[in-house]
Amino acid sequence: MDLDNLQIVDLVKKNMRYQTAKQRVAAENIANATTPGYLPKAVAEPDFKNGLLNLQTSKLEMVTTNPKHLTHADAAKNTDEDGFVVYTPKPTTPLTIDGNGVVLEDQLNQASKASGEYNRMITIYNKYRDMIKTANTKINI
Repeated sequence: MDLDNLQIVDLVKKNMRYQTAKQRVAAENIANATTPGYLPKAVAEPDFKNGLLNLQTSKLEMVTTNPKHLTHADAAKNTDEDGFVVYTPKPTTPLTIDGNGVVLEDQLNQASKASGEYNRMITIYNKYRDMIKTANTKINI
């Protein structure tokens, strides 16, 4: 049996890719902690409940009705290689004198949470794999 055909395993893998994207963005934010004018980025949380995760293969086409609307090329710039939306949220803490908005403690906390969630997804994946292995064993009578 192919594990990729199970919806729960597919969602676990997608969540793992999301956690990886969060860690990648947190690492980028930490690396730019001393860059003047740099504002930290974040990854938009996808809708896991409805399985609407793959943003790149969406059948909806963007329509611009106003010249100030984002074009498809502009929207593509804001997604990472896995299709997750990366954006710069409005700063909630005061900026430094040079305009940097990175708070290292927050970024390290976010990276740690993403790592813990990733490890939890690995545990779930392994449990389902073990259950399927158990169910597929042949019993010798």
